[in-house]
Amino acid sequence: MNKRESKTKTFTDYLALSLGTLLVSFAVKQYLIPCRIVTGSISGLSLIVQRLIPLNSSLIVLVLNLVCLAIGALLLGKKFGVRCVYVSLLQPLMMALIPQTDSLISSYTVLNIVFFLISLTLGQCILLRADASSGGLDTIAEVLAKTFHCSSGTTVALIGLIVSVLTLGFYDLKTAVIGAAVTTANGAMIDGVSSLLKGIH
Repeated sequence: MNKRESKTKTFTDYLALSLGTLLVSFAVKQYLIPCRIVTGSISGLSLIVQRLIPLNSSLIVLVLNLVCLAIGALLLGKKFGVRCVYVSLLQPLMMALIPQTDSLISSYTVLNIVFFLISLTLGQCILLRADASSGGLDTIAEVLAKTFHCSSGTTVALIGLIVSVLTLGFYDLKTAVIGAAVTTANGAMIDGVSSLLKGIH
């Protein structure tokens, strides 16, 4: 690959990173936050840490994200780390710019979860194909997937289930079960969409 092709590839990759981040940000802003969908994520993990270390939840989330990012950069390489930093900086900016529209929210919880999963999963898969992740526990999931030679969807679901079980003391049983189900569905959808994208490519 010559220098021009390399620059074109990098530009295309960062366009993909931007699109993936936009989809993830949309899912979080339009459905995760307003519909209070709890998944096995870094936010759920922060509740456990907060009980052990009495610090501000936002600070805990920031520290956990930085730790996950450092682990990803160390074990998956500088390129992965740099791209994850780009995504981590772009996501809050996009979330601030995306207007929250109540008309997009359905009165049916299941539909909100479906819409959330579609946007989130597409964004995650685009990021994974561009050698990045949406940050947080998704980075750890990717490290485990590479280390144990299994699918990203499997490790996303596994980590999410573990966090959902650990947060049972902080959420009611219904919320924890829904979170576990959403995380499992997310993992299965990641594998399905990833396989589809590979077939198209």
